[in-house]
Amino acid sequence: MKFLRSVIALIFPTAVLRNSATVHYAFSFMFIFATILGMAAVVSTNESTIKIVSSSDVVERGKQFSVDVIVRAITPVNAVDIQVAFPADQIEVLGIDRGESVLTLWTADPKVENGIVYLQGGTYQRGFIGEHKIATINVKALKNGQATFIPKTIKLLAGDGKGTQIPVKTDGGTFKTAIYDPGTTPPQPSTLKATGEVLVVTDIDNDGKVTLRDISSFMASWTGGGAIYDFNNDGQMTFRDFSIILADFFIKG
Repeated sequence: MKFLRSVIALIFPTAVLRNSATVHYAFSFMFIFATILGMAAVVSTNESTIKIVSSSDVVERGKQFSVDVIVRAITPVNAVDIQVAFPADQIEVLGIDRGESVLTLWTADPKVENGIVYLQGGTYQRGFIGEHKIATINVKALKNGQATFIPKTIKLLAGDGKGTQIPVKTDGGTFKTAIYDPGTTPPQPSTLKATGEVLVVTDIDNDGKVTLRDISSFMASWTGGGAIYDFNNDGQMTFRDFSIILADFFIKG
């Protein structure tokens, strides 16, 4: 009971516990909830990930398209150093758009050299978590064939004041787009399965399902005063966000 009171006090700091039917009902609910939290206390060993997503997987030669560089962080990321390789004989980089980037401070302007796009920057805050766009690379198809965009030398640094490097998984982050000559039949695209996935925003650890670990991460941020898991985009973490992740846990988990 003492532990349960501590949990309630942590989530409801102004709550006053009295003997009433409502309180007894609340205790029953909170007991179940506390049990879930205890089961979810295992720290996730999943790695953060990076992926490349194109606006088109089949492009006519001479046409323009865009490529997004996206990072999915399971722990707060304060700074990134990302290199994306592309076939310079097939692809021309026209520019790099940072307008929708999660990064607020660029330590170096994005540049392109010898078939590599360099992206280096960070945030003023402790860091970002969840899935966010780093930059959009606007390109032009020059030569027919299969053009491959590959994430290289990926470094994610934690916002822990030490610059600790965060493990990141690059396998599966590659994107391939097919370029064909005008007047010919477009080829069948060869793309990643991930490009056709419907993302579940409550899948915090990005393991493909909503589990107790996701709920644990949500509660750790919520009780810590964070607002990074604002699922309904109202600017704060509330019971509505909690109900969203619980609903996905029971329905999609």
